[in-house]
Amino acid sequence: MELASIFGTIFTLQNLFIMNVGLFAGILIGVLPGLNVVFAVAIMLPFTFGMESITGMYLMLASYIGAIYGGAIPSILLNTPGNPANVMTVFDGSPMARGGRAGDALKLSLVGSVVGGLISSAALLAFAPMLASVALAFGSPEFFALSIFGMCAAIGLAGGNILKGLVMAIFGLLVSTVGMDAIDGTQRFMFGSPHLLSGVRTVAVMLGMFALSEVFVQSRQIVNISKGNAAPVEYQKSTLTLRHIFKNHWRTLLRSSGIGVVIGTIPSVGGSVPSMIAYDRAKRTSKNPDEYGKGCPDGVLASESANSATSSTTLVPLLTLGIPGDAAVAVLLGAFAMQNIIPGPELFTRDGIWVFSLMGGLFVLNIFLFLQGTFFIKAIANVTRVPQVILMPCIVMLATVGSFTIANTTFDAMILLGFAVVGYFMKANGFPFPPFIIAMVLGAFLETNLRRSLILSEGSYAIFFTRPISAAFLIISAFSILYPIISTILRKRKEAAAKEAKS
Repeated sequence: MELASIFGTIFTLQNLFIMNVGLFAGILIGVLPGLNVVFAVAIMLPFTFGMESITGMYLMLASYIGAIYGGAIPSILLNTPGNPANVMTVFDGSPMARGGRAGDALKLSLVGSVVGGLISSAALLAFAPMLASVALAFGSPEFFALSIFGMCAAIGLAGGNILKGLVMAIFGLLVSTVGMDAIDGTQRFMFGSPHLLSGVRTVAVMLGMFALSEVFVQSRQIVNISKGNAAPVEYQKSTLTLRHIFKNHWRTLLRSSGIGVVIGTIPSVGGSVPSMIAYDRAKRTSKNPDEYGKGCPDGVLASESANSATSSTTLVPLLTLGIPGDAAVAVLLGAFAMQNIIPGPELFTRDGIWVFSLMGGLFVLNIFLFLQGTFFIKAIANVTRVPQVILMPCIVMLATVGSFTIANTTFDAMILLGFAVVGYFMKANGFPFPPFIIAMVLGAFLETNLRRSLILSEGSYAIFFTRPISAAFLIISAFSILYPIISTILRKRKEAAAKEAKS
């Protein structure tokens, strides 16, 4: 009976239509250099308002999956990665296109994306319920420690900008405290404005930080972009068959997808890290490693299957523990909040049909991705020719209308503009966005579990260190912050020693 309910939820005309709309929109956004996956998900967020929760999630997940694949198209045709996760695709995809095999490169990227997505969806369906059953033993201290881990992972992955990542995380926590305290009703950072009673709306903040700030950045570069980008390569029809791809490259597909699945479950890693690792492994295990970087089909498949394989497994920590896997999934967490859906282990027991319908829908989304990529690729490839001077005003309009329609108030449009300005200066000065967005989304969850834990322990912070799971997550959190710092210091010492040895 439950299986019939799940299939009945997925295969409605409305949901199937929304899936295809979201995929097409995500691909179009991914095709345009500078507009990344987070932008695609953020711009779709306002459209979920008023939809049924599962329909809204299908729209956002479709745009997420579509944008990951769409980023491969400019990587191949323009020698410009559409997303950070598509950087490795440039190395072999662009040489293939310049050599008259643009259609083959695009087909390889599509097959890699679909296979990686399907394997990732299967892994999510297998692992998420198992992890959720374990997480049922978690209490407030464990969830507080998990929240700290999620933020520390994002800060640690800021690379050499640990301090800037920390600043952004603190800023996100401060934004999350705006409004009335849910426990004792205290008004915080409202400055006498009744519009802030329920806090700063996530939609306006995300559209400002990710969408409108990107317009400001791109607008400054319009002249340079128009002069500096390579001319798009003309689309040539692919001569590769699916049989040929699977027969000759199945090892690369499986190995790279496996790498993406495993690494995708780690919070805040994203698709660029597994893509790089998979590309490196494919090259190291190849019989002809010298072909990589010159138009090797395995190079395209390794990159695209690995980054797409993270698309579903990034949802594992979100659905089971309430921790977003990356910045784009943090936007999904904001959509969950809009729909009054609380992710976590109880979600599987409380709304089992809903969560399995969500996971099952990912299989359907990847099948539709293959169909759209097969039949519309030539038309989609022409989107790379859209001038920025036409695109930017359209994005401004969508972002403004999207922030206004959530509550029909111009105050949200002002919030949008304010955070767009903040986001612009943050980007200009190299401040990473993932720590901010994850801290903002997790802020209320973190605070609530901190205060509940202190109530249980009668004010003693020892509760976080005397419980094994909580203590383990806090230790891992500290390690994720300290490791990049220590490794940087050791690297500099090694470089200095090498210079002294030469002199």
